[in-house]
Amino acid sequence: MESASSQVNGEAVLSFSSHYMPRSTTGWVTTIAFLALMALAQPPIVFWVDERLGSLWLLGLPFLYVYLGVVYVALIGVLIYAALRKL
Repeated sequence: MESASSQVNGEAVLSFSSHYMPRSTTGWVTTIAFLALMALAQPPIVFWVDERLGSLWLLGLPFLYVYLGVVYVALIGVLIYAALRKL
């Protein structure tokens, strides 16, 4: 935890950055990308996609399976990217 102290009216005031919040621009972009992809795998959006394109088949698989496979592979890609960048 980063901490710094300063003097205000003769009293020490501590300030710190939460480790839950990204500190860099790359961290923010990675976090937002992960959350956006995770939203694409959640029921309201998945139900909507299935309702609209449920009868479509790609590569011999129902479209929903291909859609979720792509979203999950992208989520794993974001996690690998974050791990390699040590975010």
